[in-house]
Amino acid sequence: MAESARKDDSPCTVPVRINTTELASRESRVQWSDTLDSTYCEMDVDWPDQRGQFAAELVVRPFGDLTFSMVRADPHAVTRTPDMIRSDPSDDYLLCLITRGTAILRQHSRSTTLQHGAFGILDSASPFVVDGATRFEQVVVRAPRELLAGRLTEQTLDDVTGVGISGQSGIGRFVSRMLVEIATAEDELPEGSTSPVATSALDLLVAAIGDLTPPLRGTQRIHRQDLQTVQRAMERYLHDPDHSTAEIGIELGMSVRYIHKLFAMAGTTPRTWLYEVRLERARLHLVETALTVAEISERVGFRDVSHFSRAFRRRFGSSPAQLRAREA
Repeated sequence: MAESARKDDSPCTVPVRINTTELASRESRVQWSDTLDSTYCEMDVDWPDQRGQFAAELVVRPFGDLTFSMVRADPHAVTRTPDMIRSDPSDDYLLCLITRGTAILRQHSRSTTLQHGAFGILDSASPFVVDGATRFEQVVVRAPRELLAGRLTEQTLDDVTGVGISGQSGIGRFVSRMLVEIATAEDELPEGSTSPVATSALDLLVAAIGDLTPPLRGTQRIHRQDLQTVQRAMERYLHDPDHSTAEIGIELGMSVRYIHKLFAMAGTTPRTWLYEVRLERARLHLVETALTVAEISERVGFRDVSHFSRAFRRRFGSSPAQLRAREA
């Protein structure tokens, strides 16, 4: 009923099947958590329902230099933290494609909701969160870093992680359909055919990323660099709820209007971006430190702990204390 998936530096050589449906509640969660670690990389798993039955199924198969997984599971979230990256320095890229239900990807202060065949890329060398908000079905493609790094610049890969690509239009539609077809195919391709097909899938993916991130003109490049400069400055004052956008502008020699324009071009506002960073940083402090909830609230710039706890619960679906207890 359940086989151990093995993670190493090379793709697996035989299909792996995991099904927790008939396991007891606690056993199913332990089995699933161990399987995700061994299949992808070290991650924490968080379930909205800790006591009820948890049903999940995973089928892993090699395909050329890639590893394809088909995942069907009840709602749960996985988190990869800096401490996990230090203890498990995997640097593969993970492509997550949602075929049913909804999942939210978060990386590099970016967040995207995936559904209807949409997909996104995560870098396992950086912290990330995948939150399956509903029962979901997804294809996960694990690609060695050198395969994508040899086709795209490091800056392009940094820009695209945590960003959603539609599976309903453009080149993304072809990528989505091809990846689903590979992951769900019942018949094995003839020996020697998998590598060329995997290469074609990667080439299509690179084209879809290029469609998403066209070459930057000089002005666009300056705007992106300025936005990163502003964001780094805002993170330096994360602890100070009174440090304003105007003060950031004075420090950097930029007008408030220009700063708002930079964030608008990225699809957000300074306030929204900073709010998200504060809550994500708080979550990491809860998991990785022994700081009290009040200390964390102050450290990430909330004026009172009650407001922080309410905001945290709205964002993550549980209180800071509940999340820490689950992760302990």
